[in-house]
Amino acid sequence: MDCFVITDEVYEYITYDENKHISLASLPGMQDRTIITSSLSKTYSVTGWRIGWACAAANIASAIRNIHVKLTDSAPAPFQEAALIALTSTLDFYTSLKTDYEVRRDFILQLLKDFGFHISFKPQGSVFVFAELPRSWQLSDIDFVTKLINDAGVAAVPGRGFFHRSCNGESYHHQYVRFAFCKGDDTLKAAALMMRKLVDGKGRSWLTGRHEDQTASTSH
Repeated sequence: MDCFVITDEVYEYITYDENKHISLASLPGMQDRTIITSSLSKTYSVTGWRIGWACAAANIASAIRNIHVKLTDSAPAPFQEAALIALTSTLDFYTSLKTDYEVRRDFILQLLKDFGFHISFKPQGSVFVFAELPRSWQLSDIDFVTKLINDAGVAAVPGRGFFHRSCNGESYHHQYVRFAFCKGDDTLKAAALMMRKLVDGKGRSWLTGRHEDQTASTSH
């Protein structure tokens, strides 16, 4: 089959629990058929810089370059200089990054489980946790993230943006939320504290759709 594959390998250095990234281009017969894309955004936490690249066979790379120069300007020179330093750094940086993120991942996983979220799988890579809202909260993903940022000052992403609407009309994806853990320890702990105050305090009434006095009356 005469086809090519475009891969996004931005998380190649962010894998956990002894999992290893395998580039599709490294597989037999795929080197000349694969266009690898990546960037500094995730590995070096500089999403605003918009520094990225594509790696491919010489003839394909030449075609990409010809199109690219017609569509956009080059990245600012200072960012390119910084990118050169980053990309020539030692492997110790990537090892430390992986270790730090693994600890933060486990912290967020335990926090969400304590709150009653259902975690279908432990992330093997990237910087996100995908969690299912507790059914007792009676909230959609959009309702929850809106209330979370307004009442607790913590931002998350509704899960529905990562699903294709099912043909049978099911809306399971409305119960999922994505959390990021690519923040400093102090930021994650502060977010955890604000969420805990909301979930354990008076905010529980809007999570469950019942007022506290109603909850108390039904417990007798």
